[in-house]
Amino acid sequence: MRKIFITNDDGINAPGLSALEQAVSKRALSFFTSAPLNEQSGCGHAITLLRPLRVKKFADNRFAVDGTPTDSVFLGLHELFKDEKPLFALSGINRGGNLGNDFTYSGTVGAAMETYSNGITSFALSLFVTDFAALKEESFTYVAELFFDKILPEIEKKTGTDALYETPHFFNINVPDTIIGMQNPEIRWTFLGERRYGGGVIKRVDPRRNDYYWIGGDQHSFLDIEGSDCNAVKSGFVSVTPIAVSFTDRQLLEKIEDNHGK
Repeated sequence: MRKIFITNDDGINAPGLSALEQAVSKRALSFFTSAPLNEQSGCGHAITLLRPLRVKKFADNRFAVDGTPTDSVFLGLHELFKDEKPLFALSGINRGGNLGNDFTYSGTVGAAMETYSNGITSFALSLFVTDFAALKEESFTYVAELFFDKILPEIEKKTGTDALYETPHFFNINVPDTIIGMQNPEIRWTFLGERRYGGGVIKRVDPRRNDYYWIGGDQHSFLDIEGSDCNAVKSGFVSVTPIAVSFTDRQLLEKIEDNHGK
């Protein structure tokens, strides 16, 4: 039986990662984990090239890398578990949503992008949190169970199970905390929306009278775009966004090539 590759950006000890491992084990499925040693939120698809990386072994199938999520995936696929290609990869469960333009910032998405780039069907799974102070670890357990019981079967149904795994696919999934405990939440297929951070910067002065800054802003503000992942999550729906990773403006390229021949 092919295994499931598990990773994240919140670190090897994050409750979201543990919830996924427990959900997989509960279903008698095999997995291997390669995740960052410490939290790496917001690092996107960054890779470490200017220093050596160190690996800490927690179990035969669990390793932590003192680098980025992409580092963890790279070492996991090409060194730690290089003899086994996983059935699919699961990155998360992130503590906080990854909606709209978060796509390029997110280490959770970055890790899934790396597994997808290596020919593996990949899922970035996040819990959108409205009140971090009230967040409980049981919420991650709910999301993990929801993924295997409802979300994954829905994706397999819509894409075809064989097609889903034979050809690599990439999905960005967000679960709002407003549905925690709900038995049959609605799943919406969406496109990436547009979040607004408000350009918030907090300026402070350290004890040596040097300025320093926190990037802040309202992380719950977004454009009201019908059908977007932002709208779905705000309305209390699970958002599933299929992702195609291509940054080439093919329309412009084709136009230039056509004009070149004239």
